[in-house]
Amino acid sequence: MKQHKKLMIPGPVDIFDETLDALAEQVLPHYGADWSPIYWETIEMLQQVFQTKNDIAIFTAPGSGAVETCVASLFAKGEKVAAVSNGPFANRKIEIMKHFGVEVIEVTSEWGTAVDVEQVRATLRQHPDIAGVTVVANETGTGVRNPVQALATLAHEYDLPIFVDAISGMGGYNLPVDAWALDLICTSSNKALEVPPGLGIVAVSERAWKVIEAKKATASRGWYYNLSTWKQYYEAGLKSDMGSMRSVGAARPVPTATTQATGLIVALNTSLKRILRGETLQGHWARYAWAQQVLRTGLRNIGFEMLVRDEDASFTVTTVRKRADMDNEQELREFLAQKHNYFVSGAGGPLAGQVMRIGHMGRASTPEYLFPFLLGIEDYVRSVKEVDIPVGTSLIGLATAPVMPTK
Repeated sequence: MKQHKKLMIPGPVDIFDETLDALAEQVLPHYGADWSPIYWETIEMLQQVFQTKNDIAIFTAPGSGAVETCVASLFAKGEKVAAVSNGPFANRKIEIMKHFGVEVIEVTSEWGTAVDVEQVRATLRQHPDIAGVTVVANETGTGVRNPVQALATLAHEYDLPIFVDAISGMGGYNLPVDAWALDLICTSSNKALEVPPGLGIVAVSERAWKVIEAKKATASRGWYYNLSTWKQYYEAGLKSDMGSMRSVGAARPVPTATTQATGLIVALNTSLKRILRGETLQGHWARYAWAQQVLRTGLRNIGFEMLVRDEDASFTVTTVRKRADMDNEQELREFLAQKHNYFVSGAGGPLAGQVMRIGHMGRASTPEYLFPFLLGIEDYVRSVKEVDIPVGTSLIGLATAPVMPTK
């Protein structure tokens, strides 16, 4: 069997053994007495991670499918939307909005820098007919965190809904949906929730539901990627006595329009239990924050510079510039893959050839992955660039384990 390369990429991530074991179980149907408790327990644990009492929907979809669901549901053709644009996944969302006929008013900042909230305020003043605000919380393509709380406060000053793409953010650091009044927020399974790809997850506030339902008759939506469809099945299930389904013991109806990816949801259930009951959510954040500091400190120890300033840096993805003695970053990535069995990402757009994107989610946020990884980069600097640095230079000053919160 071919050796698995250790994934140090922004997703998918190497997952833990309990989750792998769950994936090996026999497939369950998406209804009935066996399924209902698993589904609702998973929803309740997701609400804990999102820190919300809002409705949550689980779609069989990649992250972009979750984004499309939110765009199609919240905005209508011809509406203006203020969209933060400072990375490739912000651009992906803008492209999706344009496909739905939305007029996008871009608020841009340089890739690798967080958006200036005052720029967004100026845009809202200039365009009083804007219908909403959207931002990528944690830009996977650059490793920058945007000021989501401040943007939500600003949007609500203008009585506008905010849609947050938190695909590589949710679960990786504190993004409290209810406390910050985030109206529509999505993520996917294959990032900080530490599950394989295939699930898109959306949390919907009461404000967002009102907007979505008000546009139901006129919006250009599909059927599956449409939150109104999800709501229709949810409400129908609550009103129904479930007919023949009750005969197989379904204790509580599951709101689903189609067959669900039950195996992946079982894996998600397993991973969430590990996070919430094993580490605690705060401990999970602490592991990711620790991994961020290990990488940033270790790489700086051996002559690398970070793309993003410390105060805006992602807790799930670190973007590091190539050293001055490197023509591009590909040589280092190939060295790590061939000699040290690590798979690391490059970048696109204006950053192509200039940076590496190192994901530290799942197993990649553990000492077992991070310390040998840094030593592998040291090996490259010594053997390829012929720089005389002592073995272990990258590990100087590093904490050997995350600081866990006290209960």
